[in-house]
Amino acid sequence: MKSGKRIVLFTLFAINLVDQPAPEVKIEQGILSGKVSADGSYFEYIGIPYASTNSSTRFKAPLPPVSWKGVYRAVDEHYQCPQPSLLGVIGMEDCLKINVYVPVKAKKPLPVMVYIHGGTYIIGNGGKLLYGPDFLIHQDVILVTFNYRLGALGFICLGIKEAPGNAGLKDQIAALRWVKKNIAAFGGDSDNVTLFGLSAGATSVSMLIASNATKGLFKRAILQSGVSTSSWAVNRQPLFTASLVAKELGYDTEDPKIMFDIFSKTPYRDLIAAKPKKPIGKYFDFQLIHYPCVEKLIEGEEPVMTDLPYNLFSKHSNNISVIYGTTSKEGVILLPEETEDTLKERDSKYIFSPDLNFPSEDEAANLSSAVKEYYFGPKNISFKAQNALLDLNTHLYFEMPTLLESEIVIDKTSAPIYNYYFNYSGGRNFLKYITGYSDEPGACHGDELMYLFKGNAWPFAISKKDQTMIHWMTRLWTNFARYGNPTPPTTDLPVHWSPSTKENMTFLYIEDELKMGPVPNPDPYRLWKNIYSKYRNTNIVNDFKR
Repeated sequence: MKSGKRIVLFTLFAINLVDQPAPEVKIEQGILSGKVSADGSYFEYIGIPYASTNSSTRFKAPLPPVSWKGVYRAVDEHYQCPQPSLLGVIGMEDCLKINVYVPVKAKKPLPVMVYIHGGTYIIGNGGKLLYGPDFLIHQDVILVTFNYRLGALGFICLGIKEAPGNAGLKDQIAALRWVKKNIAAFGGDSDNVTLFGLSAGATSVSMLIASNATKGLFKRAILQSGVSTSSWAVNRQPLFTASLVAKELGYDTEDPKIMFDIFSKTPYRDLIAAKPKKPIGKYFDFQLIHYPCVEKLIEGEEPVMTDLPYNLFSKHSNNISVIYGTTSKEGVILLPEETEDTLKERDSKYIFSPDLNFPSEDEAANLSSAVKEYYFGPKNISFKAQNALLDLNTHLYFEMPTLLESEIVIDKTSAPIYNYYFNYSGGRNFLKYITGYSDEPGACHGDELMYLFKGNAWPFAISKKDQTMIHWMTRLWTNFARYGNPTPPTTDLPVHWSPSTKENMTFLYIEDELKMGPVPNPDPYRLWKNIYSKYRNTNIVNDFKR
């Protein structure tokens, strides 16, 4: 008898260890099954092929996804695209997988939120390590995350048919087309898709808003700390940066055909492992090698970007309603990369980025001196002036580009545009902790992430104060996805978030309390707005014509 009880108890224990199957879903590729979440509140279908790629299409738009017979078990979350790690290069080339999380009890059809992960176009994936769906799912939306090609595989840009550029962005478009075609089968509303992302993910979202290739694929967008009009968003020297990779592999050439031949025959692990340094010119530039480019028009190839995003936004509008936002201390994320030597080198260069164009060197030098004086006074750029350096990095690379892009979009669209400023410091500001600046007040770049996602990378207990912030953030984001208004009349949130207008940009300040306010940091805003209105380089000066 006792033995029988033990068997029953063991069986019940064992059942709890086995994933409970989610309902089968029939999509165009075939039938798939998923599993029920550990708490039973949502179904998860993970690792679904949304497109395919291999060595023969390495630098081009992806191929259609595979189909299957029988039932595809969408339960494997170990897919990721090739990328560097502490263990060397990880991931596999056929990595284009998508994850769909569906609340169990919510009334269908549901709003759909599609997230593009960040990682400077070099690292990252759509998995639950960072992007656990629990917080957003409890607001009764469908969440979709996915992988896209990174580094050389996603962003080698040679301006030829074999490697036209922006393969990673074309993966993102393929994922959106898959969602449009299939999400109704999961209970989603294919006509109510909100695209959102952070950092390089937000920059991608911005480019997809500007692109003609995405019409009808999403209705709204949320950009967190990244825009396509920032200085680090577009590679203006794609052939030169590709030649640096070739040189790292042992070849000295800038010929696109020769470079394609080299790269296509190089094992993908070696291609991803190649990490050349690009020389710093007179302007201070990010050390990114692989990121989006303005594409050369090639017959038979669908481009994502045919002009600089600034020009695309200035010429027309897709009338997409957008939330734009940044954090108060974005620049903290860049401090760990600096040394006294790099700062000394930066001190000897122009203080601004290479997306500006000056009529003379004297004018550039004089303005650089004036901006340096504004931030640093008589001091040199060094760790002794860390707060000034933090402010400069925050303003130049994140805050001011976001303000200026939202102004351009407001001027052209009839859709509501919202702005926020995230200044909350709590127990889930995980990037601030990771960078070693946990004592810094305010919020680092990416610090709002763990108030939207229950990432497995941050498994600590949630304080009552942080739980309130999670509720606020997820309710704001999902209200926007559902209604196009983050604070509709029926909301339980303690604020009314009004959109910005041409006459008046207004901001939701997200901190210990929610409150509306004016443009943050108005003096630096006026400084950089004046500089970019006079000197922004709007010419497509890439090196395809050499």
